[in-house]
Amino acid sequence: MMQNYNYKYYEPLEQMIAVRHQYMSKIIKKITHLNIYEYLKNKKILDIGCGTGEFLKNYHELNNQCLGIDIQQNFKFKNKIGFTLKNTDLKNFIKNNKKKFDIIFIFEFLEHLSFSEREFLFKNLFKLLNRNSLIFISTLNKNIISKFLAIDVAEKYLKLLPKNTHDDKYFLKPSEIQNLANNNKLHLIDVSGMTYNPLFKSFKLSKIDLVNYFVSLRN
Repeated sequence: MMQNYNYKYYEPLEQMIAVRHQYMSKIIKKITHLNIYEYLKNKKILDIGCGTGEFLKNYHELNNQCLGIDIQQNFKFKNKIGFTLKNTDLKNFIKNNKKKFDIIFIFEFLEHLSFSEREFLFKNLFKLLNRNSLIFISTLNKNIISKFLAIDVAEKYLKLLPKNTHDDKYFLKPSEIQNLANNNKLHLIDVSGMTYNPLFKSFKLSKIDLVNYFVSLRN
């Protein structure tokens, strides 16, 4: 299901950086009573489908060991000590990886996977997780409204994304993620929506999860 993406695809995703950070801050505060900067110090972080590496780069500055993987090679940054961006596919990475992580990001990735690829990912997450690890996910809900806004409006009318970026056949409901989690001994922490303001080109957290939404899990 994965296809080639150019930098135009990543532009709106980088507009999500602030809201991703806000969501993670909310969840980390809720379950640890620490602020995100205290909690994330000296953690091992994996970003699956890291894109350009822009989001992951923010957390390297907190003395974290950061690894990003992506099947595309559109990285903005060079590798250095504690910060690695690797061009690889999911199956090969899981097969060859020997490390475990405290935090895993899976942002705007699941909607580009086939059903069997999703099952493979969730069945193998345990190989990547330390004890008491957190998983943060964002993706697109599956309904008529999300198809209209994410494909008809964003791709065809506003041209925020290249055409054929998405296929709504692969969009998934929060309940589908919860089922994948339950089947693989992962525990749901939270589901939160986010909405997009095209005028300000910004996302914000919302109670409405009809289109974009976050999920947080722990093992």
